[in-house]
Amino acid sequence: MRNKFTITISDVKGSRHYTIDDIIKRVIAIFLIFIALLFAGGVIYITVLNHKVEQLDNKKNELQSELDDKIAYYEVIKSKIEEIESIIGIVHEEDDNTTHEARLSNITLTTVQQSLLLQFIPNGEVAKHNGLSDKFGMRKHPIRGTDEFHSGLDFRTPLQTPIYAPALGIVEYAGNSESSGYGFLVIVDHGFGFKSYYAHLDKKMVVKVGQFVKKGDHIANSGNTGLSSGPHLHYEVRFLGRALNPINFVNWDLNNFSQIFEKETNVQWDSLLEVMSILLANKQNQQ
Repeated sequence: MRNKFTITISDVKGSRHYTIDDIIKRVIAIFLIFIALLFAGGVIYITVLNHKVEQLDNKKNELQSELDDKIAYYEVIKSKIEEIESIIGIVHEEDDNTTHEARLSNITLTTVQQSLLLQFIPNGEVAKHNGLSDKFGMRKHPIRGTDEFHSGLDFRTPLQTPIYAPALGIVEYAGNSESSGYGFLVIVDHGFGFKSYYAHLDKKMVVKVGQFVKKGDHIANSGNTGLSSGPHLHYEVRFLGRALNPINFVNWDLNNFSQIFEKETNVQWDSLLEVMSILLANKQNQQ
């Protein structure tokens, strides 16, 4: 048996003897336990870090998704702005650095101008009806039987159907115009060269000459007076005395604002829009 070193430790409880081998074994055991704990702690720490990394990746993906949605939404808004600008005639150079906020402001201003124009120039339906009995243009007169130019639209309307002003204006005429074949007639002067005519009306007038009316006001009731083959409303829109096709004005609103400029080329719309812009600018300066 080899010689072994023995260490004796004495205290009040007595003496204990330890060999060097035992000490080494205990030190190794403690070291191994330390290594094991360190390894376990490292595993736990790495697991926690991996979880944090996964959370950060998920957050990154969410933020990226939100960013992609924002970019897509921005592109849609940009496209809509360009589309609206194209419709209403706003042109930008390629190197134009105008912000989208400013461009939106211009569009909003232009929309206000459009709304203002639609308050002055006849637009929209003037009465509830059951379709057209005669269109604008050449036709065979239903009573005379001759080929004649029809200067308006004939709407099928029951007697006493209310008729409404399609824009601001002043009543220029309200009464019987039997000699013209119109029967009882109302003429509204809307200014800027535009007038609207309503013929074959009921004999009882709703408005008086000189009365100011606004869009949507009740101005007459349909009838069957004058040279008429049956109850209906004859509706005309004239510019500087020249008859225009009323259907273009009946179908005109903010949703198809630019179509009137393409279909009614006899009106100098550019100068009219310029006047409207001046009116709007003066109104804003007064506020």
